[in-house]
Amino acid sequence: MSEHQSRDPQQMPEAQPAAVAPGVSRVRRNLLRAGAIGAPALISLKPASVIACSCKLPSGFSVSGNASRGPKNCVDYGRKASIWYSSTNCQTASPYKYFSGGTIYSINKNTLASAIGLSTNGSYPDATLDVWLRKGDSHEQGLIVACYLEAIANGNDSTWPKKDKFVTMWNSGVIAGSYTPPNQTTPWTKAKVIAYLKFLTNQA
Repeated sequence: MSEHQSRDPQQMPEAQPAAVAPGVSRVRRNLLRAGAIGAPALISLKPASVIACSCKLPSGFSVSGNASRGPKNCVDYGRKASIWYSSTNCQTASPYKYFSGGTIYSINKNTLASAIGLSTNGSYPDATLDVWLRKGDSHEQGLIVACYLEAIANGNDSTWPKKDKFVTMWNSGVIAGSYTPPNQTTPWTKAKVIAYLKFLTNQA
């Protein structure tokens, strides 16, 4: 199957602590009781899961793991290496193809890393994607393959980079030590590329 398918304030009267409605989260309840925000502001607050959802593109990433609070282009964190090589996302019988939901990809666990464009060297010898994934969730080889597979499932260059971006990130940033993200002028070191991959998989 084909690969497809991730703010000048005005002077205001001092607000009085507002009554707190049932079901309001502890954080918002404390803010309301402390008078930090008025009751009308409550309706503008989003659930914690939405607030935590942030832009996953390089343009919104900093070494600290914070994402830009600009356009709300949101997507969930990507799946870790251990999830991709498990039966949750990889067929347990030949041809051992990766899948997401009901979509099965043409790529399988015996595909060589070099076959999808990832450069290899003495530090990262060529091996199958399964071998790279099994290096671990926080290992650079496991990270790059996990993010690449997530790109196959959700890459659109709007909320999650497409797979070719990860190939370039690996070859230029990890192997060559200098990767300059789109619309940026300062190159990323190998360490920052790895930090970004960890951020994408919720390991920052």
